[in-house]
Amino acid sequence: MGLIIGLFMFSKLFSGTEQDDKFVVGQVWEYHTRKGEEKSTLTIVGVEKHKKLWTIINIYVGGLKIKNPNADNGLSDEIQHLPFSKEAIDKSVTKLIGTTKKLPDYKDGYDEWRTAFDKGKAGVFSITVMESIDVMEKTLNQ
Repeated sequence: MGLIIGLFMFSKLFSGTEQDDKFVVGQVWEYHTRKGEEKSTLTIVGVEKHKKLWTIINIYVGGLKIKNPNADNGLSDEIQHLPFSKEAIDKSVTKLIGTTKKLPDYKDGYDEWRTAFDKGKAGVFSITVMESIDVMEKTLNQ
């Protein structure tokens, strides 16, 4: 009985959904991009309600030109998973351009983040998507 109550309490603390009042899994958005990446888009790959953090929007970003010394050609063109606060996504997106039922490959990145998040070792971005990509690029090239 204690296990059932524990599982119920966990599900109340963190429950995954596929939409909120604005963002739905499968939406493809234009966003405020970095110079030279104007054709980049983000795809909503997960929307999760969290009691303490409110809504977490998980995204995939494609069409990038991130300098990456570990990439074969020196550039990465995608980020498979990034978790954001809803407010940060609201500040980032500019235009809904469509929806897709076939989500990009994000699961490995999500699972890695989720494991760290559940252990209290990862969070969500509260800065814009553009700012987070800049931070990632700077980190990769240190």
